[in-house]
Amino acid sequence: MAIGAVWPPLDIEVFNPWEVPLLNTLILLSSGATVTVCHNCLITGDRTLAIKSMIATILLAIAFTGLQGFEYVHAGFNISDGIYGSCFYMATGFHGFHVFVGTCFLTVCLYRIYDYQFTRENHFGFEAAAWYWHFVDVVWLFLFVAVYWWGGN
Repeated sequence: MAIGAVWPPLDIEVFNPWEVPLLNTLILLSSGATVTVCHNCLITGDRTLAIKSMIATILLAIAFTGLQGFEYVHAGFNISDGIYGSCFYMATGFHGFHVFVGTCFLTVCLYRIYDYQFTRENHFGFEAAAWYWHFVDVVWLFLFVAVYWWGGN
């Protein structure tokens, strides 16, 4: 009752899901594609393209994080503005932390590719980081639907 029996609460100005959140979704899904290209390049032995695609993945991850920061700065609410602000910042902030950790993993993998530490047969460290990154992608799709699309209507 305290939130007016509606979600989001009536006094909260939410983000339009078809602007920055959709752009962030496209950026994160593109990073999932580039990390897959990198994996395929490791398997086929194309080290040059593996490095380029990993750099692209890391740059896309940084762009995603920057746009999340942009949203936080321009939000019409904060974490202490009731249940909506708490849920929004907890969900997106927790995801953002995982994006940061994944970006660190991918950066280490870039160094290891550059340093010839991965071979066609031995690149489990990369595969673990790539699976983690795909997990981050899938969680974001859930957040986009639950927080921005459903939570914005």
